[in-house]
Amino acid sequence: MSAVKLYLKPGCKTCQKAVAYLEKKKFDFEAVDILVTPPAKKLLEKAVDAQDPKGAFNKRAKGYKDQDIANTDFKTKKEVVDLLRANPDMIRRPLLARGEKAILGFDEADYATFLR
Repeated sequence: MSAVKLYLKPGCKTCQKAVAYLEKKKFDFEAVDILVTPPAKKLLEKAVDAQDPKGAFNKRAKGYKDQDIANTDFKTKKEVVDLLRANPDMIRRPLLARGEKAILGFDEADYATFLR
């Protein structure tokens, strides 16, 4: 089984729910502060949906509002990934990674499928 990493922001309620879920299901995982150690570019490329790149953003982040991301027209997925790498607080949290795969946000059903 591949190592599981959970990129989170301490104090984030959604991240706390993800941690509680993983602990309840007895999954071994490494918690990583997303602001201290942002996910690798390659991992973000896997997590960002090319059909809905704005779904990778934390809509509550100050940078999201300051940079008017909601009204930004991204031409490539690379633009989104580069912006998120430069501003990890704007990454939708938590980011669950296993091997070369990753998903953003927390949903019990998605986690159950992802961790099978």
